[in-house]
Amino acid sequence: MKLGKTQFLKIAEQNYSGLFLEDEDGERAFLSKVFAPENPVIGEEMEVFVFQDDDRLKATTEKPIAEVGEFAVLTCVESMPSGAFMNWGIIKDLFIPYKQQKSKILEGKRYLVQLYVDEFTDLITGTTKFKRNPQYENTPFNYGDKVNLIMMNESELGWNVVINKEYIGLIYASDVYKKLYPLSEEIGYIKAIREDGKIDVSLQPEGYENNDEFQKIILDALEANHGLLYLSDNSSPEDIKQELQMSKKNFKKAIGGLYKWNKIEILDDKIKLYEEGE
Repeated sequence: MKLGKTQFLKIAEQNYSGLFLEDEDGERAFLSKVFAPENPVIGEEMEVFVFQDDDRLKATTEKPIAEVGEFAVLTCVESMPSGAFMNWGIIKDLFIPYKQQKSKILEGKRYLVQLYVDEFTDLITGTTKFKRNPQYENTPFNYGDKVNLIMMNESELGWNVVINKEYIGLIYASDVYKKLYPLSEEIGYIKAIREDGKIDVSLQPEGYENNDEFQKIILDALEANHGLLYLSDNSSPEDIKQELQMSKKNFKKAIGGLYKWNKIEILDDKIKLYEEGE
C-alpha cells in the first residue's frame, strides 16, 4: 500500500459503512460509502488516494492538491499552538507540526508546503522547512524541457522555484525579465542540470528553435501599438525587458527572423510592421 499516493486497489469486501480495498499484498484500506460507487463489484479495481486516519488506512476518490513527496501552495484552515491544519483537497486536513514551520502559520494564509511521511508517527505530514537548491541524481529532465514552476523566494542569485511540484531549482537574476511574486505559478524551461545535480531554469526558451514564440510576442505588441515599437538594435536591455519581457539577445534573434521574412522593417530607433507597397 502506497501511503500518500493515488493508486488502483481492488474491492475486497463491503459492509454497511463502505468498502474494504485491497492491494496485491493483501493490505487493506477503508473507503467510506460516501465515496463508494453505487453498485460496487467485488474484485473490481478503483483508483483512490490512500491516507491514514485514526490509526487506520483509509481511501478516498477525492483528488489531493499534492501527494507525498510533492510541493503545493496550501491554505491554513486552523492554527493551534501544536501546529496548523491545511486544506489539501481531501476530507482530512493536512497537519504541519509547529516544529516543521519555518515561521508561524496563520489561519487563512497561503503557504508553500512539502508533504512527507513522518518516520516516527507514520502519518502524512507537511513542512515549510526545506533545503534550498538541493542536489539531485537522475532527474527526469532534459535541456529545453517545458516545466511548471511555483515561485518560492528571491535570493541574491535570483529566484528559487519548485519544478513540476517535486524539484527545487534556480532562475538566475539575469534570466528574470518580468515582475515575479512568491507562490505565483509560471511556465519555465530547463536551462541546465549541473554536475552537482542542481537545476537551472529559465523563464524563456533558448535558441533559434524557439524563435517563433518571441516573434509572436513582438508581432502582437506591434499590432497593439498601431504597427510601431520604439525598440531597435540600439535599445537598452532594460527598455526591451520592460516593454516585451524578453532579453535583448532573444529580441535581436526574433526581429532578425521577422525582417528576413518581410514581416517588419528595422529602423534606427524603432521597428514597424511591413506594409505591402512600401
